[in-house]
Parts: sequence; C-alpha cells; structure tokens
Amino acid sequence: MSYKRFRFKHKETMVTIIAEDEKFYKIAVDAILEARKYIEDMIKKEPFFYATLEPMDCNGKIVGRMCHASKLANVGPMATVAGVIAQYAVEKMVEAGANFAVVDNGGDIAMFLDRPITVGVFTYSTTLSFKIEEKGFYAVCTSSGTIGHSISFGFADAATIFARDACIADAFATALGNMIKQEFGKEEIEETLKIFWNRAKDHIEGAIVIKGDVVGFAGKIPELTKADVKPELITRG
Repeated sequence: MSYKRFRFKHKETMVTIIAEDEKFYKIAVDAILEARKYIEDMIKKEPFFYATLEPMDCNGKIVGRMCHASKLANVGPMATVAGVIAQYAVEKMVEAGANFAVVDNGGDIAMFLDRPITVGVFTYSTTLSFKIEEKGFYAVCTSSGTIGHSISFGFADAATIFARDACIADAFATALGNMIKQEFGKEEIEETLKIFWNRAKDHIEGAIVIKGDVVGFAGKIPELTKADVKPELITRG
C-alpha cells in the first residue's frame, strides 16, 4: 500500500505527515492548529505553564494530557508539547478512518501502524535505524542536549523513548536526557538507564541513550536494521 509524504509549518511547529491520502493530511493540519490553540490559550491564561520546569496541575483536552505526562516523568508540561501535538493529530486521522498515519513533529513521532515502518535516530556521531512492527498506536520521541532547540539539562546526543503515546514519550525523553551528564561514559550511562527504567517502565516500552560512540538500551527496543539515511527527510527547523 502506498502513502504520501507532506510537510507543514506553523510558527514553531514543523512537521512531516505521512498518510495514505491528502484528506488525512488536511485533518492532521486542522488537529495541529487546534492543539496549538489550546496550548496558546493556556499560556495566555497562565504564563507559568510555559515557564515552569516542574509538574503542575491543569485540566483540558490537550493541556490536561501535558500536565499528566509531565507528572509521570517529573518535568515541566512544555516538555511534552511536540509529542502531544503529534499524538493528537494522529488520533484525529485515525478517527477519520486512517489505517496508517505518521506525524513527525521535529523528531517526536506519533504513529498509527498497520504495516512495518523504519524509523531512524540521527546524531552527529551515530545513526540507528529501527524496524517497528507493532500495530496500532506507537511513538518514538527524542531529546538531545547537542542537537536542536529543545531545552535539555543533559549531554546526551539522543535520549530516545519508545512508547504507545507520544505525549508521554516526549516527557520521559526529556527526563532521561536531563540525567545524562557531560562526564558520563559507558558505565555511568548503563547505571543511569537502570535507575530511569525502574521509574519509567510502567509507562513506556523502552529507551536508548546515545552519547558519542556509547549506546545504552533499556526495556523493549524495536529490531535494529540497516537503512539508507536520507538527511533531507529529517524534520527540522
């Protein structure tokens, strides 16, 4: 079965949308704009929501999910913003009848799958490709202290989370990335992953950390596979 690839940009949001038909792309765009409006309205109402690096209480279709995920991972709600937007867009595509939907919001990827898909994690030192054969909702979210514009207090080239919900995956990716210190080598990364996994395992499927030439794993990770890296397909600003 074929699919089409689309790009969409609105303010800080830059996404790649993969769908079977253009009608699902339009549904995804509407969902992205709707989610952004909920978030923007919350920031106007409560500026602390945007600035805090700690969990907080809030309610609402979108911001409520952000606050819930941030509490699970012990990060600020805005740590989930890219993931929740991608997740909401995919959910709306599925509601409209999509059997296959992917929304990549700057490296935070929400999916609904009816076929295998290959997802790559790119850093300046290492690139890994994973063959994902799960069906239904799935998410791959990455935080980096060396690539991109997201706030990270750690030094991981990539802290990647595999989960069933991109909002939750995004929160835990930030949390994991924050734990990786500049001086960490292989042993420290492995020990940190053990500590992290004990806290996160009820909410996510698996995690990886890439720092230089060190790669650490925890939990259930999709099969590593060989794939041609096409930098032009990476969603970035």
